[in-house]
Amino acid sequence: MSWARPYTLELPPVFYKWLERARRYPMFDIVREGTLCSVRLLYLLEPQGGPRDIFLHKQRLGVNLPPSYLPLGYDAFWNILVWDVAEGGVYFQWRSRPSSSPLLVAPSLESFCDQLYYRPWNA
Repeated sequence: MSWARPYTLELPPVFYKWLERARRYPMFDIVREGTLCSVRLLYLLEPQGGPRDIFLHKQRLGVNLPPSYLPLGYDAFWNILVWDVAEGGVYFQWRSRPSSSPLLVAPSLESFCDQLYYRPWNA
């Protein structure tokens, strides 16, 4: 399957639930080397044209991601959140460690939606 446009891939309803929830609650927690880190997604990818097109990012990152991974968004440091469409897991890849395995954040996109929260910058 080619991820480049034109495409015929229809994303499942859970993807749109994720997108709606992430717009309102763009933060999640992850443990990195024994330290709890709060991650705020600043750049969400969507299935539409333009610089935030999820399929253009998939094509650009293609060599660095397994074929079943779909990029979902980035934080302020361009660390990437990906969804394994085949297996369901959601992973976070630290940009500073591209050769390391992505960290599992949630076993499914549905459960990941439940982990999202919002905290103001000045709180």
